[in-house]
Amino acid sequence: MSASTKRRRIENLTQFEHDFSLRMFTSVLIQWWRILIPVTLFALLISTVFVFWSFRPQYRASAWLQINGVQPYVAFPDREVRDRDSNRKFVHTQVELLRSPLILGRVLSQPEITAMPEIRSRRDPIDWLSTQGLLIAPKGSSELLEVAFEGVNPENSALLVNAIIDAYFTMRQEKRGQRAQSVISLLEDERARRSEEIKLLQAEVRQLQKQLVANDPSLTSTSLIGSDVVISESPLKSMQENLAKAQIEHKVLAAQVQALEDSVQTGPAVPDVLIEREIAGREEVQRVLVALNQKKALRDQALNASSRGGTDPRIIKLNQDIESLESTLESLRDTNRPRIREEMKAMSGLQRQQELAMLKTQLETQKLIVQSMRSNYDAMVEDISQSGGQTLDLKFKQAELNRKQQVFDSISERAAQIATEMYAPSRVELVQKATTPEVPVQNLPWKMLLVSVLASISLPFGLFLIWERTLKRVTSSEQLQVDNNLPVVGEIACLPEKSITHELDDDIDQLGLFEESIDSLRTGLVLSQKNESIQVVVVSSSVAGEGKSSVASQLAVSLARSSGMPTLLIDGDMRSPDIHRIFKVENKPGLVGVLSGECDFEDAVNREWSEHVHVLPAGYLDRSPHKLMANEGFKQLIAKARDSYRYIVVDTPPVLAASESLVMARDADATLVCAMRDVSRENHVRMTYHRLLSVGARPVGTVLNGVPTRQYARRYGTYGYETASSYSADQEEVT
Repeated sequence: MSASTKRRRIENLTQFEHDFSLRMFTSVLIQWWRILIPVTLFALLISTVFVFWSFRPQYRASAWLQINGVQPYVAFPDREVRDRDSNRKFVHTQVELLRSPLILGRVLSQPEITAMPEIRSRRDPIDWLSTQGLLIAPKGSSELLEVAFEGVNPENSALLVNAIIDAYFTMRQEKRGQRAQSVISLLEDERARRSEEIKLLQAEVRQLQKQLVANDPSLTSTSLIGSDVVISESPLKSMQENLAKAQIEHKVLAAQVQALEDSVQTGPAVPDVLIEREIAGREEVQRVLVALNQKKALRDQALNASSRGGTDPRIIKLNQDIESLESTLESLRDTNRPRIREEMKAMSGLQRQQELAMLKTQLETQKLIVQSMRSNYDAMVEDISQSGGQTLDLKFKQAELNRKQQVFDSISERAAQIATEMYAPSRVELVQKATTPEVPVQNLPWKMLLVSVLASISLPFGLFLIWERTLKRVTSSEQLQVDNNLPVVGEIACLPEKSITHELDDDIDQLGLFEESIDSLRTGLVLSQKNESIQVVVVSSSVAGEGKSSVASQLAVSLARSSGMPTLLIDGDMRSPDIHRIFKVENKPGLVGVLSGECDFEDAVNREWSEHVHVLPAGYLDRSPHKLMANEGFKQLIAKARDSYRYIVVDTPPVLAASESLVMARDADATLVCAMRDVSRENHVRMTYHRLLSVGARPVGTVLNGVPTRQYARRYGTYGYETASSYSADQEEVT
């Protein structure tokens, strides 16, 4: 990963943390709690009602199987060695077999099963059952296997599970019986053929015995019969045993080949369920299904949104499109069905041919082994017979008879073993069939209720959070300084509101913090220009409602109080004036009268409010403010005021809404941009600041207004001072 990519990821993460910080969450709660609480409660009510309305108790029916680690037997134990891995594979095979179309296809052919609502509502019931509906799981490390289904009807749940179990055991029994009967039939044929060979060989032995007795009367049949196992210690014995084993293996392979050839000749039967599943997986069918589902979803949305129901032209058009897509889908299925059937038959036949070819190869190999062992045996017999005579021939015939008898006995034993164990208990046993459940899995939908509660709380809050993230309201001075690179001259604490619940001391403390924040703003403003003296200060804002009039009036009072010199407060917001209400003076003739030439500047200034704070109200606007500001009247007014006042504070209209404020700011020595906490937007404040710079104004910074008194006190602390009156009161308490 490159350094630039890492840096970009870090920046994105930092931006995300900033956008969704604790400050943002707190701001959302403060701004929208009056709406957020009822909306959340309403959403909780609706979601809870919907959950209970849509809740259907689910009943779980379970059947229990036991998969034995060793195959049970009647008389012949299974000599095959099975390890843990082979047992695990066997269990996994049974689980997949229970989920396979071979079993589920049989089950779904029953009308009472297909009539179940859970099955009837599925487009592909087999796929749904195998992947979601049917629950099959081993229980820990035991031999038990649970087969379960959860449905709204307890009887149907038990019926479905038992139908699956019955289909599974029926198929196992059928396959096991067919395989055993096929092998037994082949072994019986071989046993009959071997029996004829043994009879012929016994006749030859008796004939040789007669000849020996005729040639040598001293020999008796008893002595000859007693000598038929004399060569048991001969090297021929091991060759006889090995040859017998090889011939047995050859016959077993021949029986397997014959059974598989019969299966190949009958041809593979491809279930319709597998064909339909293969058709559903084709790419062209999937495309049509996706388009069909999209059209149905659009139709459902249109039905919910339309008041005209099915007569809506849009819904009619969607129904026509759905019918066309369903017709196309059915045509694709009809077209692909024969081809897929032949392909699957060919594939199944190919697999059987491959298995048959492999078995034939093994059979030919075993045949060569038998021939080789037979030739070696015959060669050794020939060598020995040359040195013997008819006596040795008799012994060899007896040995051959014994060997053939051993093969015959092995075939008979194998046939008897298969016939006997065919009725042995199955390795998979049914421990308990599914019974009708009486108690639902859940009496109440606790999980859905929890999800609905979380969604009802988080969704409205998330929407308001995204809305606030879009608005990007100003919540702190750091947001202006760090995020927007705007200087902050000061923060103004909230002006305390009168309330019967407030103590007098609390109101005094809050008022003191408010006055202290105004004085701090005044100090920061005066000290912001080191080499220049500020005389005319414009207090502006981006939009209305950001507290610029309050800041302007209190700043004028603070400047007059600190300097002890006359200070003029001009209400430049001629569209929506507020200064005359704050100071309770008449709003005429005001600034409008001076700019229109109806009165002189000295006559328009109100000097009644205070000795050092004079007010020039806005007046009543009777024409466009742009016409009043078109000439140099305001500039001349400011020039006259400079001669009479140490400080001049101008309350202007919002910069973004009224362009005349830019003219006023251009003629001032400094401009303050007010931003109301949790109200002003970042982009508005930033746009206002840059717009002032573009017209040649001198904005010295921003002022964050409306900071809660407690937050202001935590941030800057409190440091009161003792007055003469408070000192006298303390002395009285002491005395």
